[in-house]
Amino acid sequence: MTSRRSLGASLLGAVVLLGVAALQGPVANVAAQQPGSADAALTGTVSSAEERRMEGVLVSAKRDGSTRITTVVSNADGVYAFPRGRLEPGRYNVSIRAAGYVLPTPTSSKPVVITADAAARLDLSLRTSNVLERALQMTDPEWLASYPLDDKTKFDVFRDCSRCHTLRRPSMSTYNKDQLAWVMKRMVYSAGSSPMTFQLPGPQTATWGRAEWGEPSPQNHRQAEAIAAINLSDGMWDYELKTLPRPRGKETQVIYTTWELPATSRPHDTRIGLDGAIWFNHFNDNALGRLDLKTGETKQWRWPYRGEKGSFEPTGARTMMGPDKQGRFYIGNQAQDGLVVFDPKTETFKFLDLPGGGEMMDVSGSHADGYGWRSGPDAYRINLETWEVTTVKGPKPLARYDIAADSKNNLFGAGRGSSYMWRVDAKTLQVSYYDIPEQPRGVGGLGGGMRRGKTDGQDRMWWGGFDGNFIGMLDPKQPAGKEMKLYPVPFPWFFPYDAHHDDRGYTWTGGITADRVARLNLDSGEWNFYLLPFEANIRDIDLNPATQSGLSGLWVGHTHQGLITLIEPLAR
Repeated sequence: MTSRRSLGASLLGAVVLLGVAALQGPVANVAAQQPGSADAALTGTVSSAEERRMEGVLVSAKRDGSTRITTVVSNADGVYAFPRGRLEPGRYNVSIRAAGYVLPTPTSSKPVVITADAAARLDLSLRTSNVLERALQMTDPEWLASYPLDDKTKFDVFRDCSRCHTLRRPSMSTYNKDQLAWVMKRMVYSAGSSPMTFQLPGPQTATWGRAEWGEPSPQNHRQAEAIAAINLSDGMWDYELKTLPRPRGKETQVIYTTWELPATSRPHDTRIGLDGAIWFNHFNDNALGRLDLKTGETKQWRWPYRGEKGSFEPTGARTMMGPDKQGRFYIGNQAQDGLVVFDPKTETFKFLDLPGGGEMMDVSGSHADGYGWRSGPDAYRINLETWEVTTVKGPKPLARYDIAADSKNNLFGAGRGSSYMWRVDAKTLQVSYYDIPEQPRGVGGLGGGMRRGKTDGQDRMWWGGFDGNFIGMLDPKQPAGKEMKLYPVPFPWFFPYDAHHDDRGYTWTGGITADRVARLNLDSGEWNFYLLPFEANIRDIDLNPATQSGLSGLWVGHTHQGLITLIEPLAR
């Protein structure tokens, strides 16, 4: 089945064209590259003693010395095939992803040599995972489906663990509830934290871990009790480790290209630059980078620490917006406050202390009138030449987790916990408000509001309703009371962070720790969920515009893993 309308119930019951054309792998007409084609560089079957031929197994190939990894998926006959244009000659290591199965080799990969004159063949025989291997394979939605806890406890305690790490950490911990209360107190969130780089909130640095730091709070104790109920403190798990179905049908008709970044890179936002390269900001460093799609090389630029001396504010940036018509990128300096503007032409930074603190600045509509936008608690229209600021106030607060402008530079925004979305008219500066309905919600979603969003070619606003497990659409042109529509994600605990409509009838989103991106066909209502080849903490997503095949794709940064992946579907 390719439609996942009932997945929640079943689980609970059980410029870019330039850049892409430059690649050795991705080409313009991806639709012609169906797995199993005669013109393959590498092909084979995937099987196991339990299932025989296996559909939906991700097969990845990485050439020795390369930073690029190409992935295809086995079809209903258990056959996988890499199109010849995707793998140049050389020695490759082949690995797989299939929940519940592993390659029976010491390195979890098998070597193969690709030549220019004939297709290489490598048949893969898998064995079932042991309990430790299965636990290491599981995604957050699978852990949440497995936990013997009520949905509200799961939502309140576990949904924001993804800001810093996956649920594997609490699930595999051995602390008891008394110890965990102190662990929870210590495990405070700071902007820019990841498993590799843990950062403290600036004000807590002086007393963190000391006696004067204080006792665990009631919330810390509640968290501790929930975690002690699902971890290894009393021995092995006494509940079933549930895994989701593997991809099927259209979800197997896809090609992934993944680039490995330098070890310390933490790509939060990805953007297609005017030069066709992929630009990204660092979640836990004062830096941005450029990925050359042809060579795989990464170049990075850093700006100095901007916090007050002795403040110990964390480094890192949550948002990078642009490019504007001059190619510049705009980065919210988050905890250090202020705005950072980078010009790729001169490779120089400009630092601005503008209203809006360390948050984002949207320039997606600046081509219309030369203005960018910031917000919080008001909206601020900013002349991109003079940096003059015009403040816009509304009768209700202009809360924002994200903002996005349309083609006429009208601005949309909402907060993560907002019950409404707001819009500023670019000409009149009048503010309109639109209530976000309390229903529908996807399984596991108990909240509302918005995390990230983007406008489409019809000037509609699309966003990820993270806490409600839905994606939302606001069309101000519709009659009063009918401007907004919510689409619950039929995938439990997917928690969509962002949404992007491709103007071809499809809307894309990504689950923050589901290791999947989703594509919604607005005409048919069909959802396809594309499992990524590697673990991914997905935040912002960026559309890969439709090619000659008429199909769009998606760019995502693996924020905690130092990877960037391009997803190219082959089927409508």
